[in-house]
Amino acid sequence: MRLSIEVYTRNVLACRDFYIRHLNFVVKYEVDGFVVLQSSQNAGYELMFCIPESPFVNKVFHPEFSGYGVILQVEVTNVEMDYEKFLSHNIPIVVPLVKEAVNGYHFTIRDPANMLIDLVQF
Repeated sequence: MRLSIEVYTRNVLACRDFYIRHLNFVVKYEVDGFVVLQSSQNAGYELMFCIPESPFVNKVFHPEFSGYGVILQVEVTNVEMDYEKFLSHNIPIVVPLVKEAVNGYHFTIRDPANMLIDLVQF
């Protein structure tokens, strides 16, 4: 199974660069205003970013992502190392590194589309 998430944002290029630089994604496909990224560690995981009001998609998809109600959770093998990496790259931390019974050992950042990303080690 392949899982794709598509986010509508005016920051398509910033999102592309963010996920390539910080989360090991690669460009699978790109045209003006749209990019498909694929995890370099699991080809079944893709992220897509598209400009709002794109002429290539149905109008129901036109509204821009508002930054609320969605969290992208990424399981990592060494959350402390990743936490230090994000700090060293001056990526703002929304939720500092914490151990929780239900949510594991994790911290949270935001991407350029304003989506929350929770990096967790179980």
